[in-house]
Amino acid sequence: MIMTVGLAGVLPAAVRDQEDDIDEQPYLWSDLLARRNALSLQVEDLVPVLRVDLRKYRSRETGALEVGPDLVDELIAMEEFVATAANKLLDTAPAEGTVALQAVVDQGEFETAYPDARTLRDLVPYPMSLQHVAVGRAAAELTRRGRDVDVHRGDRRADLTVRRLAAGLLKDETARLLGLDEKKYAKFERSTTAPPAGLMTELQAIEDFITTSADQLDVTEVAGVTVVVMIDDQAEFERAYPQARTQRDGVVYPRRVHRVAAARRAHTLEAAGRSVRIAVADH
Repeated sequence: MIMTVGLAGVLPAAVRDQEDDIDEQPYLWSDLLARRNALSLQVEDLVPVLRVDLRKYRSRETGALEVGPDLVDELIAMEEFVATAANKLLDTAPAEGTVALQAVVDQGEFETAYPDARTLRDLVPYPMSLQHVAVGRAAAELTRRGRDVDVHRGDRRADLTVRRLAAGLLKDETARLLGLDEKKYAKFERSTTAPPAGLMTELQAIEDFITTSADQLDVTEVAGVTVVVMIDDQAEFERAYPQARTQRDGVVYPRRVHRVAAARRAHTLEAAGRSVRIAVADH
């Protein structure tokens, strides 16, 4: 589905009026929001890594304060780390049999395995959860290719955890989508045995929705930048994507998954050398 919007109001005047200097055009609050959601990072987890003030960061993500390029550049670099790690897992997967993927056990193991996974400005190590996001994306893509995939984290299974994180979902959201009590769902995530097939099928369907809708998002050019248009109203999201529901019970997906799709589309365009903004159009 392609969302059609008028260009007026997609970007603030400061962006539309700076056609001769793309590097100086401001990022938007929606750039922060979508890109953070795609990395499955909570604000409280992100600000210590970026070494920024929590209150000011929240104000930037809600549009109350301007968004400087340094913050978005850090999120873009984190996304590149995740995408590169996921691609490496895909490239090294065996040609036959079940693919066994490993999620790092703790922060120390992550930093040893990925010593260069650090912030651009202060060289603070990335949180280990980014590796889990990469594993989740790789697992979902391998499943799409018809492969059987097992994900382990030490002596526990991590199939549900990494797939949930790859979709940008919170634990309580996932439990609601799957029709489970939060404690029961959390128990499945901590299990040493393979998760129920039905739960895996639902999470794979969410990932497939993200991948498909990302490719279909409306993308346009405004004042020298590429704009990915994002919906950020739940009711509007449901009208635009009536198929965004669980297969078993028809529970509506949260709009968070649409933000994830927008961020992934932005990364694809940035990888092709384009300057990208994620914007919520005025209607």
